[in-house]
Amino acid sequence: MTLPAEMAVAWRRVPAGVERRTVSRALLGELLPGAPFASRCPRCGGDHGRVHVGGTDATVSVSYAEGWAVVVTAPGWRRVGLDAVPASASGFDRVLPGGDARSWARVEAVLKADGRGLAVDPLRVRFADPVVPGVEWTASIDDGATMVGWDVAGPSGVILAVAADPGAAHPR
Repeated sequence: MTLPAEMAVAWRRVPAGVERRTVSRALLGELLPGAPFASRCPRCGGDHGRVHVGGTDATVSVSYAEGWAVVVTAPGWRRVGLDAVPASASGFDRVLPGGDARSWARVEAVLKADGRGLAVDPLRVRFADPVVPGVEWTASIDDGATMVGWDVAGPSGVILAVAADPGAAHPR
């Protein structure tokens, strides 16, 4: 499956000596020209965390893995989450029984789209057969939040997953 046409995923190598946030913001600026981006951590107030977009109805998500900055833009969607995981990563079964890099990327994308991130126990995410046309997978969090998702191509050696809230008004 491919992402809906209005969504876009992009990635770029983070050069030595360059802050990864600088690279991700440059990618976002290329995909949503002229839109301002801001991050503010709800816990500490620091300039990190979920990226918010001004001046447009788009939502975005950012992830980093193996020296790559990866972004997704989703005009018309209320919430979107992206996770990038090195394909060679292991140890996920300690927090996600039977988990591998692909399942972890999906879980983290769902939790990012939900907006609470790892404040929610990853074990609360459940996957079901797709029930939405054109969607690769569906997931729910046991408190009722439902997301749709896609496994997407990314840089070599990096697994990407995108999740989005299907309750938003969006083109189909």
